[in-house]
Amino acid sequence: MTATDSDKAGLLEAIAASRQDGTYEDGVLDRIHAGIERLRPHTAIPAPALEQHRVSGPWRTLFAQFQVRHTAGKPIEHDSDLSIQTFKAFPKQPLRVRVLDQEIHHEGCHYNNVVRVMAPDGRTEGHVIVWGRYRVEAAQPQRYFVEFYQAELRALAGEDAGTLRLAFGLAEDAPLVRPLKPPRLHSDIVYCDEELRINVGSLGGVYVLRRVDRPPVSVSVS
Repeated sequence: MTATDSDKAGLLEAIAASRQDGTYEDGVLDRIHAGIERLRPHTAIPAPALEQHRVSGPWRTLFAQFQVRHTAGKPIEHDSDLSIQTFKAFPKQPLRVRVLDQEIHHEGCHYNNVVRVMAPDGRTEGHVIVWGRYRVEAAQPQRYFVEFYQAELRALAGEDAGTLRLAFGLAEDAPLVRPLKPPRLHSDIVYCDEELRINVGSLGGVYVLRRVDRPPVSVSVS
């Protein structure tokens, strides 16, 4: 095992050491951040902007520190609402965030957040997809400039869109794809290899993601 492999294993061990509710003790949170800093200089893809195909794929969020440190205690699975998850494109209906995925694809420059959610009835699940496009600049080869442009509430494969609307309290003819105009953001890929990716966002968020072996939900890949 190389030193980098050891550092990765240590980071993943710290991420796995959450409390039962998915939050972290301060000491464990410090271990996570220390592990991230150890890995950063050893990224296998130091210039993602020049090798975008190597970043493409579905990624699952293992750890998310949303914005500033005081919100870092929020676990991946947590209660939220449809408005928060879609930059206010949809009304404020309660939901449970189950899984946070991200799908990047260099053909079309897709940068989509794909969130599996549970409706208030505790039975009906769907996906909230926030569609984004990215651009890169050679002068900042770790940075993806992202513009999110639409939000979608999508039924799971084989499920009925009408059932999803009903579960979220939407009218039977309510559009499930809606435009949005949130602020333009950027995200720096500070570590990336074939398995693990670490991003630092423009609003202060820190994210550790693992590549998942499944077809993408939001884009078609030939």
